[in-house]
Amino acid sequence: MARPITIDEDDLFAAAEWVLLRHGPSAFTLARAAERAGVSAATFIKRFGSKERLFLRLSERWVASLDEALRSAADRHDTSLGKLRAVALHNYYDLDNPATASNQLAALAIDLQNDAQRELLHAGWDRVRRHLARYARQATSAGELVGAPPPAQLARIVLGAMEGGCLAWCVHPTGSLITRLTKDLDALLSAWTTTLEVGQ
Repeated sequence: MARPITIDEDDLFAAAEWVLLRHGPSAFTLARAAERAGVSAATFIKRFGSKERLFLRLSERWVASLDEALRSAADRHDTSLGKLRAVALHNYYDLDNPATASNQLAALAIDLQNDAQRELLHAGWDRVRRHLARYARQATSAGELVGAPPPAQLARIVLGAMEGGCLAWCVHPTGSLITRLTKDLDALLSAWTTTLEVGQ
C-alpha cells in the first residue's frame, strides 16, 4: 500500500502568499495556489475550505511569527537605536517590488473590510509597537535618543511613518521602498540623536 504524501503546510502558505502578491486578492483562487505549490486544488480545499479562510490563516500566521522575527532582526545590531531601526523596517522588505504594489494595496483593503482580518492587523501592529517602544526606552536610557517623546508615543510615530510611507509608495512605486523608508526613518530619528549612522 502506497504511503500518503505529506504536504508541508509552510509550502502551501508560501505558495498562497506568492499568488496573492502577484495576482491580488480578487484574482486569487485556491486552484492557482495549488498549481504554484504543485498539489491538487482539493488539497487546498481540504486544508483551508475557502480563500477567505486561507487569508485569515495567513494573517494569523503573520501575527504569530512577529515576536521571533522582530527579535531576530534586532539581534543583528549592537545598539538599541540600531535595534529600533531594524524593527521599524522589518515588515517591508518583502513588499519592495513595484510590480506587486497595487496588489499590496488590494490586500490591505481586504484586511480593512473584514472584521477578523482587521483585528489581526491591529494585533500585528501592536506587537511591532511594543518592540519599538522597548528599544526606544533602551535607546533613551543609553543616551542614544535625547529629548524624544515617551517610548509608547515614539513607537506610534515611527510605525505611522513607516506604514504611511509604504502606502504612499504603493500608490506611486518609484525607486526602492526600503531606501525611501530608511531615509524617512533616519530623518525622523535625527531630531533626537546626533549619533545616528544613516544606513547602519
